[in-house]
Amino acid sequence: MISIQNIALFLGNEKPKLKVNNLELKSGLWALVGRNGAGKSTFLNALSGVNTNFEGEILINDKPQKSISTQQMAKTIAVVFSKTELFGNHTGLDVLYLGRIPYQGVFSKITKADKEKVTEIIELLSLKLLINKPFSVLSDGEKQLIMIGRALVQDTELILLDEPTAFLDVVNRKKIVKLLAKVSHEKLIIFSTHNIDLIEEFCGGMLLIQNDKLTSESNTNRFKTQLETLFEDEI
Repeated sequence: MISIQNIALFLGNEKPKLKVNNLELKSGLWALVGRNGAGKSTFLNALSGVNTNFEGEILINDKPQKSISTQQMAKTIAVVFSKTELFGNHTGLDVLYLGRIPYQGVFSKITKADKEKVTEIIELLSLKLLINKPFSVLSDGEKQLIMIGRALVQDTELILLDEPTAFLDVVNRKKIVKLLAKVSHEKLIIFSTHNIDLIEEFCGGMLLIQNDKLTSESNTNRFKTQLETLFEDEI
């Protein structure tokens, strides 16, 4: 799915570059962890194509990322940012349907397949009480649930989420990560998080940023030790 060949990401003036050497990810739920300012969002933006300010190459399904069209990228990658977007007077349902735009024709006509996918995700995330409300009046946590729903409606191979559980209570936090783990059997899902208590229970892999390098860990027996080392003064 994703192959990274010696990339170096620019994090800003006077900051060392974040280096990622020969990383291959195919499927499953991966937690991206690191200290504040370590480069988690920058890395996710590079994977999504938003950030092109890096050296090296990212391959998606064996194709150079920079050679993939915008339309094809929208069918391959869905992104949920930590800050919810603005949608005017659109309802929660309207926002969910935005995830189907990559599959619609010139006239943006909603198809039977679009309706079926949206209905499926509404049931999966228990969104019935939110879909008819204006997005603007929803709480931060409710907005985040709708945005995660939109990403799932987009039906892509890769989903990138930047702090998706940041505004959720403990119950919904666990519910969302458990759900992401469930659907990740058919997808590659990478989410940045500070909720390290959920990683051991639900994730199949970790991406750790430490000392200006990003490394991977797929041995779940080593998760606790790795996290304790990374956050030793906080745990």
